[in-house]
Amino acid sequence: MTAALAGLSLFAIASPSVVVAGQTALASPSQLAGTYDGHQMEMAAGLELRADGRFDYGLSYGALDESASGTWRVDGNMVLLTSDPVTAPAFVMLGQQPASDGKTHLVLDLPQGWTRQYFDAEIGLADGRFVGGQLSDDSDALPLAPGDRPVSLRLTLGVYDLHSDAFRLDGSRASRIHVRFEQNDLGKVAFAKTPLRIDNGSLLLERYGRSIVFKRRVSATSEAN
Repeated sequence: MTAALAGLSLFAIASPSVVVAGQTALASPSQLAGTYDGHQMEMAAGLELRADGRFDYGLSYGALDESASGTWRVDGNMVLLTSDPVTAPAFVMLGQQPASDGKTHLVLDLPQGWTRQYFDAEIGLADGRFVGGQLSDDSDALPLAPGDRPVSLRLTLGVYDLHSDAFRLDGSRASRIHVRFEQNDLGKVAFAKTPLRIDNGSLLLERYGRSIVFKRRVSATSEAN
């Protein structure tokens, strides 16, 4: 779980949940500032909209953990999130060299603690077909048949829905392809005026094919007052 989500989750556990009734579509920032809980089945999520126009967001969904910080504003019946600058992860093609064993190898440089099994490879062939699948830690040889001529390579990190460019290959059957994965700010979301719809005091975010409903929470002290 991300640090941002952990902090929001602890607040949520310590605080009773209330729904702000009668929220209008033209809510002001002062009405919306607060901490929101988006937990649902198989998903933990939290959002804090601060009165100074800053936000913190965190989500854990299966093997995925992500977070974001930045600025927020109200636009009609929407809250718009814009993240602080993020350096996106990158796949870097380092080169292709001949191999003496007649096979096509993919050498993948990874951050410490990572495994090749996180990644999938799609190899484009000269005849227009595509082959590939999940990479293995047991061998760096790609599953090509005799006569296959690889002309492109695309890598995917599925859990974060990351895709490389289609790297051009020289079509040789026996080669060693070298690619580096740069983690950078992996897990940091680059929201860019991303909308959350205001709905009766809750905020609705569409993400990963699901509608995350963030319900507002207030502290016990605020409720007492």
